[in-house]
Amino acid sequence: MTQQTTPEYGIADLFPCPLIKMDVDHHVAKSVFKNSIVNVASTDDTINRNGVINFYNDGNVFTLFSELQPLHDSILSKANYIYQKILNYQETTLYITNAWFNICAVGGHQIFHNHCNSVLSGTVYLNTDKYTEIQFQSPYASVPSTHNQIKDLPSNQPNEKGYEYHNDYHRVNVGDGQCLFWPSYLLHGYQENRTPNRLSLSFNLFPTQVNRMYKL
Repeated sequence: MTQQTTPEYGIADLFPCPLIKMDVDHHVAKSVFKNSIVNVASTDDTINRNGVINFYNDGNVFTLFSELQPLHDSILSKANYIYQKILNYQETTLYITNAWFNICAVGGHQIFHNHCNSVLSGTVYLNTDKYTEIQFQSPYASVPSTHNQIKDLPSNQPNEKGYEYHNDYHRVNVGDGQCLFWPSYLLHGYQENRTPNRLSLSFNLFPTQVNRMYKL
């Protein structure tokens, strides 16, 4: 009997997509939501769909509520570090274009979506438990019709080598005070929520200058 051997090989992750997790002081934001926003927000300031209520979705809670300024500054500092030092856009800085609160009841869900008119997006998690998670869809999950590529179905079993190249979705568990940053084009959402009063603050960021010459 011929003994089967594992061939030698090397693997490079082509065009990896970053998801950055950092800690922030979230207590003031949680207090502002509980003591101010739920009391002053009108129906015009909210969107209610699929069990999720967005507060000031088209506005910027950082400019509406001055108590959130320290959190704004903390997020902006971290975002600029990510954009300049990790993503290597060294010739510009970012600013927060809009920011809003989200609260979700048990059973609610958020359809997969991405964010336009921004380069970096993020969420601060304010009320979570062991079930709180967010899912991201691979930018390679859908093959454009113009591509000469066959989309085969991989096995439902985990890869025996521990690789995840076959996965179209990635789940990320989150906790109170954690802030996630990701490229705005990434599709993200979550299915049936199991966390009572899941609370978060989301935001978008845009560069002050593009291609080293166009100031915005």
